[in-house]
Amino acid sequence: MLSVVTVVAAQTSKDATADAAVFASVAEHQVSQLNEGMTLARWMDAEGKMGNWRKTPEREITATDGPPPECASYFKRERLPSGAEMGRALYFYPPPAPSPATFPTLSGQELIKTCLLAVIRVEADEPALIRARTLDQAVQQRLTKQYGESIGVKNVAFWGPVHGSYQDAARWIPNAEIVSGYDVQGSSMRAEDPLVSSPFVFVHARLPLVQELRFDVAAAHRDRSREAAQFRRAVAAAGVDAALSQRIEKLYEVDVALADRLNEKAEEMYRKNPSGPPVRAEGNDWREPLLPVLQEWFKALRTSDTAHRAAGLFAADRLLTAFGSIRPWGHFGGEKSSTPKETKLRAELQNLGAVFATGFEDDSYHYTANWLDQAKQLAPDSEGGRLALLTWMSSGDPCGAAGGSDAFRKVISEGEVLLTKKIDPLTAAQVHFMVGDAYSDIVAIVGGGSGPNGEYDPSQFEGEADADRVKALQHYRAGLAVDNTSENAKDAWSQAWHLVAGFLPKEHYVCFGD
Repeated sequence: MLSVVTVVAAQTSKDATADAAVFASVAEHQVSQLNEGMTLARWMDAEGKMGNWRKTPEREITATDGPPPECASYFKRERLPSGAEMGRALYFYPPPAPSPATFPTLSGQELIKTCLLAVIRVEADEPALIRARTLDQAVQQRLTKQYGESIGVKNVAFWGPVHGSYQDAARWIPNAEIVSGYDVQGSSMRAEDPLVSSPFVFVHARLPLVQELRFDVAAAHRDRSREAAQFRRAVAAAGVDAALSQRIEKLYEVDVALADRLNEKAEEMYRKNPSGPPVRAEGNDWREPLLPVLQEWFKALRTSDTAHRAAGLFAADRLLTAFGSIRPWGHFGGEKSSTPKETKLRAELQNLGAVFATGFEDDSYHYTANWLDQAKQLAPDSEGGRLALLTWMSSGDPCGAAGGSDAFRKVISEGEVLLTKKIDPLTAAQVHFMVGDAYSDIVAIVGGGSGPNGEYDPSQFEGEADADRVKALQHYRAGLAVDNTSENAKDAWSQAWHLVAGFLPKEHYVCFGD
Protein backbone atom coordinates (compact mmCIF):
# COMPACT_ATOMS: atom_id res chain seq x y z
CA MET A 1 0.00 0.00 0.00
CA LEU A 2 1.44 3.36 -1.03
CA SER A 3 1.99 5.93 1.68
CA VAL A 4 0.35 9.35 1.52
CA VAL A 5 3.79 10.88 0.98
CA THR A 6 4.45 8.59 -1.98
CA VAL A 7 1.08 9.40 -3.53
CA VAL A 8 1.60 13.11 -3.09
CA ALA A 9 5.12 12.87 -4.53
CA ALA A 10 3.84 10.93 -7.53
CA GLN A 11 1.07 13.46 -8.12
CA THR A 12 3.56 16.33 -7.73
CA SER A 13 5.88 14.72 -10.26
CA LYS A 14 2.95 14.17 -12.64
CA ASP A 15 1.84 17.78 -12.28
CA ALA A 16 5.37 19.04 -12.86
CA THR A 17 5.73 16.90 -15.99
CA ALA A 18 2.42 18.18 -17.37
CA ASP A 19 3.34 21.77 -16.53
CA ALA A 20 6.75 21.34 -18.13
CA ALA A 21 5.26 20.06 -21.39
CA VAL A 22 2.89 23.03 -21.67
CA PHE A 23 5.44 25.63 -20.57
CA ALA A 24 8.13 24.35 -22.95
CA SER A 25 5.67 24.21 -25.85
CA VAL A 26 4.50 27.80 -25.27
CA ALA A 27 8.06 29.08 -24.89
CA GLU A 28 9.22 27.35 -28.07
CA HIS A 29 6.27 28.78 -30.01
CA GLN A 30 6.84 32.34 -28.85
CA VAL A 31 10.59 32.21 -29.52
CA SER A 32 9.97 30.85 -33.01
CA GLN A 33 7.84 33.91 -33.81
CA LEU A 34 10.84 36.17 -33.23
CA ASN A 35 12.74 34.36 -35.96
CA GLU A 36 9.85 34.60 -38.39
CA GLY A 37 9.83 38.40 -38.67
CA MET A 38 6.38 38.64 -37.09
CA THR A 39 4.76 42.04 -37.71
CA LEU A 40 2.07 43.46 -35.47
CA ALA A 41 -0.47 43.20 -38.31
CA ARG A 42 0.35 39.54 -38.96
CA TRP A 43 0.29 38.66 -35.26
CA MET A 44 -3.05 40.40 -34.75
CA ASP A 45 -4.57 38.38 -37.59
CA ALA A 46 -3.09 35.11 -36.33
CA GLU A 47 -3.39 35.39 -32.53
CA GLY A 48 -3.96 38.89 -31.25
CA LYS A 49 -7.71 38.97 -31.85
CA MET A 50 -8.24 35.84 -29.79
CA GLY A 51 -6.83 34.06 -26.78
CA ASN A 52 -7.44 36.71 -24.10
CA TRP A 53 -4.46 38.88 -25.01
CA ARG A 54 -4.58 42.30 -23.36
CA LYS A 55 -2.85 45.44 -24.61
CA THR A 56 -0.48 46.95 -22.10
CA PRO A 57 -1.63 50.44 -21.06
CA GLU A 58 0.35 53.34 -22.50
CA ARG A 59 3.21 54.37 -20.23
CA GLU A 60 4.78 57.74 -19.67
CA ILE A 61 8.14 57.75 -21.45
CA THR A 62 10.98 58.05 -18.96
CA ALA A 63 14.75 57.78 -19.21
CA THR A 64 15.82 54.20 -18.37
CA ASP A 65 18.72 51.88 -19.02
CA GLY A 66 16.45 49.35 -20.64
CA PRO A 67 15.12 49.04 -24.20
CA PRO A 68 13.39 52.12 -25.63
CA PRO A 69 9.59 52.39 -25.57
CA GLU A 70 7.94 49.86 -27.84
CA CYS A 71 5.24 50.44 -30.47
CA ALA A 72 2.85 48.19 -28.59
CA SER A 73 2.94 45.34 -26.09
CA TYR A 74 0.48 42.61 -25.16
CA PHE A 75 0.26 40.15 -22.29
CA LYS A 76 -1.86 37.31 -21.01
CA ARG A 77 -1.99 35.21 -17.87
CA GLU A 78 -2.93 31.53 -17.92
CA ARG A 79 -2.96 28.48 -15.67
CA LEU A 80 -0.76 25.45 -16.15
CA PRO A 81 -2.29 21.96 -15.58
CA SER A 82 -1.26 22.07 -11.89
CA GLY A 83 -2.94 25.45 -11.40
CA ALA A 84 0.35 27.38 -11.34
CA GLU A 85 0.20 30.76 -13.06
CA MET A 86 1.97 31.36 -16.37
CA GLY A 87 2.37 34.75 -18.00
CA ARG A 88 3.37 35.78 -21.52
CA ALA A 89 4.31 39.23 -22.82
CA LEU A 90 5.11 40.31 -26.37
CA TYR A 91 6.79 43.59 -27.32
CA PHE A 92 6.68 45.08 -30.82
CA TYR A 93 9.30 47.60 -31.96
CA PRO A 94 9.80 49.80 -35.04
CA PRO A 95 11.32 47.83 -37.92
CA PRO A 96 14.88 48.44 -39.09
CA ALA A 97 15.34 50.74 -42.06
CA PRO A 98 14.78 49.07 -45.42
CA SER A 99 17.37 49.14 -48.18
CA PRO A 100 17.04 51.49 -49.93
CA ALA A 101 15.69 53.67 -47.14
CA THR A 102 12.88 55.35 -49.02
CA PHE A 103 10.60 57.80 -47.22
CA PRO A 104 7.70 55.98 -45.46
CA THR A 105 4.50 55.88 -47.51
CA LEU A 106 2.18 54.70 -44.71
CA SER A 107 1.22 56.73 -41.66
CA GLY A 108 -0.43 56.44 -38.26
CA GLN A 109 -1.87 53.06 -37.31
CA GLU A 110 -1.11 51.54 -40.71
CA LEU A 111 2.58 52.28 -40.17
CA ILE A 112 2.48 51.01 -36.58
CA LYS A 113 1.18 47.67 -37.87
CA THR A 114 4.56 47.15 -39.54
CA CYS A 115 6.27 47.02 -36.12
CA LEU A 116 8.12 43.76 -35.46
CA LEU A 117 7.82 41.36 -32.56
CA ALA A 118 11.26 41.80 -31.00
CA VAL A 119 10.98 40.79 -27.33
CA ILE A 120 9.11 37.92 -25.66
CA ARG A 121 8.77 36.90 -22.03
CA VAL A 122 7.28 33.63 -20.82
CA GLU A 123 7.25 33.09 -17.05
CA ALA A 124 5.71 30.50 -14.73
CA ASP A 125 5.21 31.02 -11.01
CA GLU A 126 7.07 28.16 -9.31
CA PRO A 127 8.46 28.54 -5.77
CA ALA A 128 9.53 24.89 -5.48
CA LEU A 129 13.05 24.47 -6.84
CA ILE A 130 12.60 20.78 -7.76
CA ARG A 131 9.47 21.49 -9.82
CA ALA A 132 11.06 24.59 -11.32
CA ARG A 133 14.00 22.56 -12.56
CA THR A 134 11.61 20.13 -14.26
CA LEU A 135 10.04 23.01 -16.19
CA ASP A 136 13.40 24.59 -16.98
CA GLN A 137 14.96 21.32 -18.15
CA ALA A 138 12.02 20.73 -20.49
CA VAL A 139 12.53 24.17 -22.03
CA GLN A 140 16.26 23.70 -22.39
CA GLN A 141 15.82 20.34 -24.09
CA ARG A 142 13.44 21.85 -26.64
CA LEU A 143 15.59 24.91 -27.31
CA THR A 144 18.77 22.79 -27.54
CA LYS A 145 17.09 20.55 -30.09
CA GLN A 146 16.07 23.62 -32.08
CA TYR A 147 19.15 25.86 -31.69
CA GLY A 148 22.02 23.66 -30.54
CA GLU A 149 23.92 23.54 -27.27
CA SER A 150 23.58 26.43 -24.83
CA ILE A 151 26.58 28.78 -24.65
CA GLY A 152 25.85 29.43 -20.98
CA VAL A 153 24.92 32.74 -19.39
CA LYS A 154 28.50 34.12 -19.54
CA ASN A 155 27.53 36.62 -16.81
CA VAL A 156 25.33 38.52 -19.26
CA ALA A 157 22.25 39.66 -17.40
CA PHE A 158 19.41 39.92 -19.88
CA TRP A 159 17.98 43.45 -19.47
CA GLY A 160 18.81 43.76 -15.82
CA PRO A 161 18.38 40.89 -13.31
CA VAL A 162 21.19 40.83 -10.77
CA HIS A 163 24.10 38.48 -11.47
CA GLY A 164 23.69 35.33 -9.43
CA SER A 165 19.88 35.41 -9.27
CA TYR A 166 19.59 32.75 -11.98
CA GLN A 167 19.63 29.04 -11.25
CA ASP A 168 20.60 26.57 -14.00
CA ALA A 169 20.43 29.33 -16.63
CA ALA A 170 21.11 28.69 -20.29
CA ARG A 171 21.60 31.00 -23.25
CA TRP A 172 21.40 30.71 -27.02
CA ILE A 173 22.03 33.25 -29.78
CA PRO A 174 20.67 32.04 -33.12
CA ASN A 175 18.83 34.97 -34.72
CA ALA A 176 17.35 36.00 -31.38
CA GLU A 177 19.13 36.04 -28.04
CA ILE A 178 17.40 33.59 -25.71
CA VAL A 179 17.86 33.17 -21.96
CA SER A 180 16.10 30.58 -19.83
CA GLY A 181 16.41 29.66 -16.18
CA TYR A 182 14.97 29.92 -12.69
CA ASP A 183 14.93 33.39 -11.16
CA VAL A 184 15.04 33.09 -7.39
CA GLN A 185 14.81 36.85 -6.79
CA GLY A 186 11.89 37.62 -9.05
CA SER A 187 13.77 40.10 -11.21
CA SER A 188 12.08 41.06 -14.45
CA MET A 189 12.53 43.34 -17.42
CA ARG A 190 9.91 45.74 -16.11
CA ALA A 191 9.62 45.74 -12.33
CA GLU A 192 6.40 47.78 -12.59
CA ASP A 193 4.73 45.15 -14.76
CA PRO A 194 5.50 41.67 -13.38
CA LEU A 195 3.97 38.76 -15.24
CA VAL A 196 3.77 36.32 -12.33
CA SER A 197 4.65 36.14 -8.67
CA SER A 198 8.27 35.45 -7.80
CA PRO A 199 10.30 33.29 -7.86
CA PHE A 200 9.61 31.98 -11.35
CA VAL A 201 10.87 29.90 -14.26
CA PHE A 202 11.42 32.05 -17.32
CA VAL A 203 12.28 32.21 -21.00
CA HIS A 204 13.19 35.68 -22.28
CA ALA A 205 14.25 36.41 -25.84
CA ARG A 206 14.96 39.45 -27.96
CA LEU A 207 16.09 40.35 -31.45
CA PRO A 208 19.31 42.32 -31.94
CA LEU A 209 17.36 45.36 -33.14
CA VAL A 210 16.28 46.05 -29.54
CA GLN A 211 19.86 46.68 -28.47
CA GLU A 212 20.52 48.57 -31.68
CA LEU A 213 17.60 50.87 -30.88
CA ARG A 214 18.96 51.35 -27.39
CA PHE A 215 22.49 52.32 -28.41
CA ASP A 216 22.14 53.86 -31.86
CA VAL A 217 22.26 57.50 -30.71
CA ALA A 218 26.05 57.41 -30.40
CA ALA A 219 26.39 56.13 -33.94
CA ALA A 220 24.21 58.82 -35.47
CA HIS A 221 25.82 61.08 -38.09
CA ARG A 222 29.01 59.00 -38.18
CA ASP A 223 30.26 57.86 -41.57
CA ARG A 224 33.88 56.71 -41.56
CA SER A 225 34.38 56.87 -45.32
CA ARG A 226 32.95 60.38 -45.48
CA GLU A 227 35.04 61.49 -42.50
CA ALA A 228 38.20 60.11 -44.13
CA ALA A 229 37.37 61.93 -47.37
CA GLN A 230 36.80 65.17 -45.48
CA PHE A 231 40.12 64.78 -43.69
CA ARG A 232 41.95 64.34 -46.98
CA ARG A 233 40.16 67.38 -48.43
CA ALA A 234 41.24 69.46 -45.45
CA VAL A 235 44.86 68.31 -45.72
CA ALA A 236 44.88 69.23 -49.41
CA ALA A 237 43.25 72.61 -48.70
CA ALA A 238 45.85 73.40 -46.03
CA GLY A 239 48.51 73.64 -48.74
CA VAL A 240 51.25 71.96 -46.68
CA ASP A 241 54.07 70.12 -48.52
CA ALA A 242 53.32 66.64 -49.81
CA ALA A 243 55.63 64.68 -47.50
CA LEU A 244 54.17 66.13 -44.31
CA SER A 245 50.64 65.82 -45.70
CA GLN A 246 51.21 62.11 -46.33
CA ARG A 247 52.53 61.64 -42.78
CA ILE A 248 49.50 63.26 -41.13
CA GLU A 249 47.11 61.31 -43.37
CA LYS A 250 48.84 58.04 -42.54
CA LEU A 251 48.76 58.71 -38.79
CA TYR A 252 45.07 59.62 -38.96
CA GLU A 253 44.30 56.36 -40.75
CA VAL A 254 46.25 54.37 -38.14
CA ASP A 255 44.49 56.06 -35.22
CA VAL A 256 40.97 55.74 -36.63
CA ALA A 257 41.48 52.08 -37.58
CA LEU A 258 42.92 51.28 -34.15
CA ALA A 259 40.12 53.07 -32.30
CA ASP A 260 37.45 51.23 -34.29
CA ARG A 261 39.19 47.86 -33.88
CA LEU A 262 39.50 48.29 -30.10
CA ASN A 263 35.87 49.40 -29.79
CA GLU A 264 34.70 46.30 -31.65
CA LYS A 265 36.90 44.12 -29.46
CA ALA A 266 35.60 45.79 -26.29
CA GLU A 267 31.98 45.25 -27.33
CA GLU A 268 32.66 41.60 -28.09
CA MET A 269 34.41 41.09 -24.75
CA TYR A 270 31.63 42.87 -22.88
CA ARG A 271 29.03 40.57 -24.38
CA LYS A 272 31.02 37.62 -23.08
CA ASN A 273 32.02 39.07 -19.71
CA PRO A 274 30.80 42.55 -18.63
CA SER A 275 33.19 42.61 -15.67
CA GLY A 276 36.28 41.65 -17.68
CA PRO A 277 39.48 43.74 -17.94
CA PRO A 278 39.50 46.89 -20.12
CA VAL A 279 40.74 46.72 -23.70
CA ARG A 280 44.09 48.46 -24.20
CA ALA A 281 46.03 49.59 -27.24
CA GLU A 282 49.43 48.02 -27.86
CA GLY A 283 52.49 49.29 -29.66
CA ASN A 284 53.61 52.88 -30.22
CA ASP A 285 52.99 53.48 -33.93
CA TRP A 286 49.87 55.45 -32.98
CA ARG A 287 51.37 57.23 -29.98
CA GLU A 288 54.94 58.30 -30.73
CA PRO A 289 54.40 60.16 -34.04
CA LEU A 290 51.55 62.38 -32.75
CA LEU A 291 53.53 65.23 -31.22
CA PRO A 292 56.28 65.46 -33.89
CA VAL A 293 53.72 65.46 -36.71
CA LEU A 294 51.55 68.13 -35.09
CA GLN A 295 54.56 70.30 -34.23
CA GLU A 296 55.72 70.25 -37.84
CA TRP A 297 52.15 70.79 -39.05
CA PHE A 298 51.66 73.97 -37.03
CA LYS A 299 55.09 75.21 -37.98
CA ALA A 300 54.09 74.90 -41.64
CA LEU A 301 50.87 76.84 -40.98
CA ARG A 302 52.55 79.88 -39.37
CA THR A 303 52.60 81.94 -42.57
CA SER A 304 49.36 80.59 -44.05
CA ASP A 305 46.39 82.81 -44.84
CA THR A 306 43.09 82.30 -42.99
CA ALA A 307 41.60 79.85 -45.50
CA HIS A 308 44.67 77.56 -45.49
CA ARG A 309 45.00 77.83 -41.70
CA ALA A 310 41.32 76.94 -41.16
CA ALA A 311 41.82 73.76 -43.17
CA GLY A 312 45.01 73.00 -41.23
CA LEU A 313 43.27 73.55 -37.87
CA PHE A 314 40.47 71.21 -38.95
CA ALA A 315 42.95 68.47 -39.88
CA ALA A 316 44.82 68.90 -36.57
CA ASP A 317 41.57 68.71 -34.64
CA ARG A 318 40.49 65.51 -36.38
CA LEU A 319 43.86 63.86 -35.74
CA LEU A 320 43.91 64.76 -32.04
CA THR A 321 40.29 63.68 -31.64
CA ALA A 322 41.06 60.32 -33.27
CA PHE A 323 44.07 59.89 -30.97
CA GLY A 324 41.98 60.67 -27.88
CA SER A 325 39.34 58.10 -28.86
CA ILE A 326 41.75 55.15 -28.62
CA ARG A 327 41.07 52.88 -25.66
CA PRO A 328 41.55 52.97 -22.77
CA TRP A 329 41.48 56.75 -23.24
CA GLY A 330 43.00 59.00 -20.57
CA HIS A 331 46.10 59.65 -22.70
CA PHE A 332 46.44 63.21 -21.40
CA GLY A 333 46.52 62.37 -17.71
CA GLY A 334 44.26 63.60 -14.94
CA GLU A 335 43.82 66.66 -12.77
CA LYS A 336 44.92 64.80 -9.64
CA SER A 337 47.26 62.25 -11.15
CA SER A 338 49.33 62.16 -14.33
CA THR A 339 52.42 60.24 -15.36
CA PRO A 340 55.43 62.31 -16.49
CA LYS A 341 54.76 61.25 -20.10
CA GLU A 342 51.10 62.30 -19.92
CA THR A 343 52.02 65.63 -18.37
CA LYS A 344 54.67 66.29 -21.03
CA LEU A 345 52.35 65.35 -23.88
CA ARG A 346 49.58 67.59 -22.58
CA ALA A 347 51.97 70.52 -22.05
CA GLU A 348 53.46 70.24 -25.54
CA LEU A 349 50.01 70.11 -27.10
CA GLN A 350 48.96 73.13 -25.07
CA ASN A 351 51.97 74.96 -26.52
CA LEU A 352 50.44 74.30 -29.94
CA GLY A 353 47.15 75.80 -28.77
CA ALA A 354 45.14 72.74 -27.75
CA VAL A 355 42.84 73.26 -24.75
CA PHE A 356 42.14 70.50 -22.24
CA ALA A 357 39.52 70.16 -19.52
CA THR A 358 38.13 67.53 -17.18
CA GLY A 359 34.62 66.21 -17.56
CA PHE A 360 31.78 66.08 -15.05
CA GLU A 361 32.90 63.87 -12.15
CA ASP A 362 35.84 62.79 -14.31
CA ASP A 363 39.42 63.48 -13.27
CA SER A 364 40.84 62.74 -16.74
CA TYR A 365 41.75 65.55 -19.12
CA HIS A 366 40.17 65.53 -22.56
CA TYR A 367 40.72 67.69 -25.62
CA THR A 368 37.95 70.30 -25.94
CA ALA A 369 37.93 70.51 -29.77
CA ASN A 370 38.89 74.19 -29.66
CA TRP A 371 40.79 73.87 -32.97
CA LEU A 372 37.51 72.85 -34.61
CA ASP A 373 35.80 75.97 -33.25
CA GLN A 374 38.70 78.12 -34.43
CA ALA A 375 38.53 76.67 -37.95
CA LYS A 376 34.78 77.26 -38.07
CA GLN A 377 35.13 80.90 -37.03
CA LEU A 378 38.38 81.81 -38.80
CA ALA A 379 37.17 81.38 -42.40
CA PRO A 380 33.53 80.19 -42.41
CA ASP A 381 33.18 80.26 -46.21
CA SER A 382 36.41 78.38 -46.89
CA GLU A 383 36.79 74.63 -47.38
CA GLY A 384 38.19 74.19 -43.89
CA GLY A 385 35.53 76.39 -42.30
CA ARG A 386 32.68 74.48 -43.91
CA LEU A 387 34.20 71.12 -43.02
CA ALA A 388 34.50 72.32 -39.43
CA LEU A 389 30.86 73.39 -39.40
CA LEU A 390 29.70 70.05 -40.84
CA THR A 391 31.76 68.17 -38.27
CA TRP A 392 30.42 70.25 -35.40
CA MET A 393 26.88 69.65 -36.62
CA SER A 394 27.47 65.91 -36.83
CA SER A 395 29.42 65.32 -33.64
CA GLY A 396 29.81 68.57 -31.75
CA ASP A 397 29.13 68.84 -28.02
CA PRO A 398 25.54 70.09 -27.60
CA CYS A 399 26.41 71.49 -24.18
CA GLY A 400 29.52 73.33 -25.39
CA ALA A 401 29.99 77.04 -25.81
CA ALA A 402 29.55 76.79 -29.58
CA GLY A 403 25.96 75.64 -29.28
CA GLY A 404 24.86 76.06 -25.69
CA SER A 405 21.91 74.14 -24.28
CA ASP A 406 19.87 75.09 -27.38
CA ALA A 407 22.40 73.67 -29.84
CA PHE A 408 19.53 72.46 -32.02
CA ARG A 409 18.67 76.13 -32.71
CA LYS A 410 22.17 76.80 -33.99
CA VAL A 411 22.19 73.63 -36.09
CA ILE A 412 18.94 74.77 -37.74
CA SER A 413 20.15 78.30 -38.44
CA GLU A 414 23.63 77.29 -39.63
CA GLY A 415 22.35 74.32 -41.62
CA GLU A 416 19.59 76.17 -43.45
CA VAL A 417 22.01 78.92 -44.43
CA LEU A 418 24.50 76.31 -45.66
CA LEU A 419 21.80 74.71 -47.82
CA THR A 420 21.41 77.98 -49.71
CA LYS A 421 25.06 77.85 -50.76
CA LYS A 422 26.72 75.78 -53.45
CA ILE A 423 27.51 72.42 -51.86
CA ASP A 424 27.61 68.99 -53.43
CA PRO A 425 24.40 66.87 -53.31
CA LEU A 426 25.69 64.25 -50.86
CA THR A 427 26.85 66.93 -48.43
CA ALA A 428 23.48 68.66 -48.82
CA ALA A 429 21.75 65.36 -47.97
CA GLN A 430 23.74 65.09 -44.74
CA VAL A 431 22.85 68.68 -43.84
CA HIS A 432 19.16 67.92 -44.46
CA PHE A 433 19.41 64.93 -42.12
CA MET A 434 21.05 66.98 -39.37
CA VAL A 435 18.65 69.91 -39.64
CA GLY A 436 15.80 67.41 -39.59
CA ASP A 437 17.21 65.97 -36.38
CA ALA A 438 17.43 69.44 -34.85
CA TYR A 439 13.75 70.09 -35.59
CA SER A 440 12.96 66.62 -34.24
CA ASP A 441 14.61 67.56 -30.94
CA ILE A 442 11.98 70.24 -30.42
CA VAL A 443 9.22 67.70 -31.10
CA ALA A 444 10.81 65.35 -28.55
CA ILE A 445 11.09 68.10 -25.93
CA VAL A 446 7.43 69.08 -26.28
CA GLY A 447 6.43 65.42 -26.10
CA GLY A 448 8.31 64.94 -22.85
CA GLY A 449 11.10 62.89 -24.35
CA SER A 450 13.93 65.18 -23.26
CA GLY A 451 15.22 66.88 -20.17
CA PRO A 452 14.53 64.33 -17.38
CA ASN A 453 16.27 66.66 -14.93
CA GLY A 454 14.30 69.69 -15.99
CA GLU A 455 16.82 70.98 -18.52
CA TYR A 456 14.01 72.06 -20.86
CA ASP A 457 10.54 73.46 -20.27
CA PRO A 458 8.23 71.86 -22.87
CA SER A 459 5.77 74.73 -22.59
CA GLN A 460 8.35 77.08 -24.15
CA PHE A 461 8.24 75.08 -27.38
CA GLU A 462 4.60 73.99 -27.59
CA GLY A 463 3.57 76.65 -30.07
CA GLU A 464 6.05 75.45 -32.69
CA ALA A 465 6.00 71.67 -32.28
CA ASP A 466 3.54 70.96 -35.10
CA ALA A 467 5.36 73.21 -37.55
CA ASP A 468 8.72 71.76 -36.54
CA ARG A 469 7.45 68.22 -37.09
CA VAL A 470 6.49 69.20 -40.65
CA LYS A 471 9.87 70.89 -41.23
CA ALA A 472 11.74 67.85 -39.91
CA LEU A 473 9.88 65.57 -42.31
CA GLN A 474 10.56 67.94 -45.22
CA HIS A 475 14.29 67.80 -44.53
CA TYR A 476 14.30 64.01 -44.12
CA ARG A 477 12.39 63.61 -47.38
CA ALA A 478 14.82 65.92 -49.22
CA GLY A 479 17.86 64.09 -47.84
CA LEU A 480 16.51 60.60 -48.59
CA ALA A 481 15.78 61.66 -52.17
CA VAL A 482 19.56 61.96 -52.66
CA ASP A 483 21.03 59.46 -50.16
CA ASN A 484 19.03 56.38 -49.16
CA THR A 485 21.83 53.89 -48.48
CA SER A 486 24.21 55.39 -45.89
CA GLU A 487 23.98 54.79 -42.15
CA ASN A 488 22.89 58.40 -41.72
CA ALA A 489 20.12 57.81 -44.25
CA LYS A 490 18.93 54.81 -42.25
CA ASP A 491 18.91 56.90 -39.09
CA ALA A 492 16.96 59.65 -40.89
CA TRP A 493 14.45 57.04 -42.09
CA SER A 494 13.98 55.86 -38.49
CA GLN A 495 13.41 59.43 -37.31
CA ALA A 496 10.89 60.03 -40.09
CA TRP A 497 9.19 56.70 -39.28
CA HIS A 498 8.67 57.75 -35.66
CA LEU A 499 7.33 61.17 -36.61
CA VAL A 500 4.92 59.81 -39.24
CA ALA A 501 3.74 57.05 -36.88
CA GLY A 502 3.03 59.62 -34.18
CA PHE A 503 5.85 58.54 -31.84
CA LEU A 504 8.58 60.66 -30.33
CA PRO A 505 11.89 60.70 -32.22
CA LYS A 506 15.19 60.27 -30.44
CA GLU A 507 17.20 63.38 -29.60
CA HIS A 508 20.53 64.38 -31.13
CA TYR A 509 21.35 67.90 -29.95
CA VAL A 510 19.73 68.23 -26.54
CA CYS A 511 21.97 68.99 -23.58
CA PHE A 512 21.36 66.87 -20.50
CA GLY A 513 22.45 68.01 -17.06
CA ASP A 514 22.89 71.61 -18.13
